[in-house]
Amino acid sequence: MRISFPSPAPTLGDDIEEALRSVAQELGYSREQLLRVIVREWLEQNAYLSVLDQNDEGEADGNP
Repeated sequence: MRISFPSPAPTLGDDIEEALRSVAQELGYSREQLLRVIVREWLEQNAYLSVLDQNDEGEADGNP
């Protein structure tokens, strides 16, 4: 089953959107990239997704 989401992405509330903008700018990510990283890390930490292997430089394989 595939879930479709409305476009553009719904906002998460002014306070959360401001925090996302701030962190995304600090890390050099787009809003969508940052949300992908946040969701991936949450899924990995809660055992819903397998953890990616770490390379020698400490960065995860794959794209944010």
